[in-house]
Amino acid sequence: MSDGRHTHYARLCLTNMLPLTLLQLAIHVGFSLAYLEQASEQCGPAHTSQSLLVPRCPRPLDEDAGPEPTSWSPWTHQPYCASSDYCAYTNSKFGPGISFISTPEVSASSLDILESSVNTQSRPNNATSSLYHIADIPNKGKGVIATRPIPRGSVFMTDHAAIIAAVEFPEKMPRFQGHMLLDKAVSQLPDPQRVLSLARSSAATDRHPIEDIMRTNAFSITLADKPWMGLFPGISRINHACKPNAHTRFSQQRGLSMSAVALRDIEPGEEVTISYAEFGTTYGQRQHALLHTWGFRCTCELCTSSSEVLVTSDKRRGRIGEIREEIVELVRERRFGRAIEMSEEMIELVLREELVAHLGEHYEVLTRLYYAVRDREGTERYARLAIGELEKYGGEEVYGATLAELREILAGVEQLGDK
Repeated sequence: MSDGRHTHYARLCLTNMLPLTLLQLAIHVGFSLAYLEQASEQCGPAHTSQSLLVPRCPRPLDEDAGPEPTSWSPWTHQPYCASSDYCAYTNSKFGPGISFISTPEVSASSLDILESSVNTQSRPNNATSSLYHIADIPNKGKGVIATRPIPRGSVFMTDHAAIIAAVEFPEKMPRFQGHMLLDKAVSQLPDPQRVLSLARSSAATDRHPIEDIMRTNAFSITLADKPWMGLFPGISRINHACKPNAHTRFSQQRGLSMSAVALRDIEPGEEVTISYAEFGTTYGQRQHALLHTWGFRCTCELCTSSSEVLVTSDKRRGRIGEIREEIVELVRERRFGRAIEMSEEMIELVLREELVAHLGEHYEVLTRLYYAVRDREGTERYARLAIGELEKYGGEEVYGATLAELREILAGVEQLGDK
């Protein structure tokens, strides 16, 4: 792809940038604001000054690991450490191969989860590759084009991680040592070109190629309750749009895979897109972030619209950001009626702006708000909407606990009064 390639190590470091205020409310005794998921700050590597690589013996995965392959399980290569703190661990037989970059302590403490993950293959989906192909896109480099109709809510691409790295590792060692780890992690994969062929955001020849690839293409994921960088070579081919027709979700249960899901019906010949931009940002904010983080100016349909269209869109998206903050304060003050009004306004704006990736979570918020004021009609309406959306965009694997709570609310809606 070209330098204008719309990819994402910043996608990673923007830590998924979930595009909505997510309120988790207790069911049985009123409710309270439990958490608010917001976009994290960018976490690009703050490299220390270069120093000579000090040769060290590779540290084992845990105290029981030794120099023989039988003691490296679940890894197929002896762990390689470029410093006393971070090592590269590779399983070249898991799917297309996977490498981790982490501390021995974290790897050892997460061994059960990691071993379970690398020994679990996601269910084969032989139909997915026939739904799209990779093609050259004018002024974008490579991109994904639908070859058949892709219905709304369907998973059309599933991709296994090639590299999973601790988010903080670039800041914890000299840059030269970080490059050594990246080189080792990629070289031990069965097909290093799966990574090396990905887009770079910079044409500068002095930038380390794999570092640049990670900066340009990696996503933020959560594994064992810890943030990681995840590089998914297939998913990273999907370009950006400010009104995307797809979104992504990560699954630990399906072999450390990331899937792409259609947000609306996608027609044959249409380019598949996801959003790299933070939820609710205006045209100027998006262009600034995309240029400085990924090195390109967005030329999607929205961004090339008339000034009148852009002004209207900016007003809506700006209002979404304001409402998000207002809802949090209203819930803290237990002003649930006003919070309902604000939440319904947000949903209207989200639908108009086609920012529907987390619509089910917005519906969930309204379900709990209506339940708190004992409004039977509102509770039932939004519970059904939330369940329908969450089942379609994640199901039990992603929203199992939430769906169970919503079904419990729906089952007990008869006890609420009519309003």
